[in-house]
Amino acid sequence: MKYRTYGQVIKGVAGCYTVRTAQGEDVPCFARGKLRAKGAIFIGDIVDLTVDKEGVIEQVRPRASALVRPYVSNMDALVIVVAPSPKPDMLLADKLIIGASEQDVDTLVCVNKADMEQAEDVAREVARDYESLADIAVISTQTGQGIEALTRWMRGRFVCLAGQSAVGKSSLINAIVGQTRMRTGDLSAKGGRGKNTTRHIEIVELADGTKIADTCGFNMLEMPLFDPARLRGYYTDFDDFAQECRYRGCCHDSEEDCGVKRAVREGRLSAARYERYLRLYRDIKQRWNKRYE
Repeated sequence: MKYRTYGQVIKGVAGCYTVRTAQGEDVPCFARGKLRAKGAIFIGDIVDLTVDKEGVIEQVRPRASALVRPYVSNMDALVIVVAPSPKPDMLLADKLIIGASEQDVDTLVCVNKADMEQAEDVAREVARDYESLADIAVISTQTGQGIEALTRWMRGRFVCLAGQSAVGKSSLINAIVGQTRMRTGDLSAKGGRGKNTTRHIEIVELADGTKIADTCGFNMLEMPLFDPARLRGYYTDFDDFAQECRYRGCCHDSEEDCGVKRAVREGRLSAARYERYLRLYRDIKQRWNKRYE
């Protein structure tokens, strides 16, 4: 019997989507027409569909929030997972925090593999750079450290996990769920980079209403194009030092008598955090200047 309904996209593989309908049924679906374009449908989208022998997604309802890479929408919170191994990519974490801030999505930076020797160093770096911007958790899926507190933070929300391959996102879901739901991987022998065992994005729903989206690991994330002067607005941890800048609207790059640069020189602000800001600022500025070419 053919009928129309709506639901949330909870999984997508090679153009086939699973939609959990308002009636609680998981329906395999394909997209109609223009929605077949790559990136037109995000995991987490609320969609209208027609169900006959299979489902057809007719339209995507307006998104409350959306992140591109990972393609997840309507999430309440973002958990950025880092670990001592593979080596943390803090520039990637910066970009994810900016994306979450743009969408007004709560953010937590999760240091996994706390049982490893180098974990304390990573936790100190995360606390130094992000304690004013995001919540922080230090956990171990091997020992159970911090899992209960992180589960409380997630409770009742739709949470997206993001980060590099092999930082333990799938293992984290398994630890929270209490069973092996997701495949887990390890580091590649060459280069110490993570093997990507999660090939698609999937939402796991818990009995308490928590929804967790595990995402494919990635190491590259291009920032959206915007006026580079806006970037400093996302670095609110610079604000106190920016009050010491000579020029209003200082971008903390080549300007003279910059309070942010002075704070870096005096050790009051993380030099690594500032260097990542400069990399992003100069990259965005270069792309912005070439936007009409």
